[in-house]
Amino acid sequence: MCGYNEKASDGSITGDDILAQFEKAWGSYDNHSIVKVYTSGSFTDEKEVPLAAREGILGRVKESGAKMLFESRPEFINAESMQDCVSICPNLEVAIGLESANDRVLEKSIHKGFTFSDYERAASSALKAGATVRTYLLLKPPYLTEEESINDVINSISKASQYSRVITVNPVNVQRRTRVEKLWKSWAYRPPWLWSIVEVLRRAESGDSLLLSSMVGAGSDRGPHNCGSCDADVVASIDGFNLTQDERKLEKRDCGCREKWRESLATEKFAVSPGDHDKFFSR
Repeated sequence: MCGYNEKASDGSITGDDILAQFEKAWGSYDNHSIVKVYTSGSFTDEKEVPLAAREGILGRVKESGAKMLFESRPEFINAESMQDCVSICPNLEVAIGLESANDRVLEKSIHKGFTFSDYERAASSALKAGATVRTYLLLKPPYLTEEESINDVINSISKASQYSRVITVNPVNVQRRTRVEKLWKSWAYRPPWLWSIVEVLRRAESGDSLLLSSMVGAGSDRGPHNCGSCDADVVASIDGFNLTQDERKLEKRDCGCREKWRESLATEKFAVSPGDHDKFFSR
């Protein structure tokens, strides 16, 4: 479902180029309370962000007194890399795109390339070094029904909450030149309903973790959507929950299409062969 490889930089981009980009963006703002350095990859992978550039960015943020947030895959998060980062910028949060705590979903639906135990090791390394952890989870990767995806995310929230200061639920959006786009164009995939996001946020047990949902393309055919007439109101209610963590914000909107969503949850499972389904999702 990820199309970021289509926008990947070539090898001519140097560490000095990255620092120059950072400084230009930095100069666009007067005050910095939290700085998110988004690489569409791994900030602690020295092939993506050379060590000198990484240390320069960390030092710049440290001088400002801001909190820094960056993302990396688990294989680049270990005791050494975390101690190095925290020693330069102590006020640090590390984001990990876990997507699911179910290894079968990670392997078969997402091709993530790591397991939940890899996430646990990386998150523990970050915490031991003194950083906090933000975990990204995916709502409705391919080959899961809507109901299965809701349940998978709720289960993943429970497991990730043991490590996370923040958990963000990211509903799939249909990106170009991906397997999901091929499925979508052949009517074999529908992006998640906005009602599914509301259901996750209402039912999930996130402990002390802040629970958020970040929606890309909400209300569009390629993004999470309902019937069209209620999309803006439901998105506003989810945004309200993100800001307040008040579940009452999620109950302020309703629409007739909510019953259609419930019907789809009840009937979608019958489009899957039970034998193949049980084998695929056995834990």
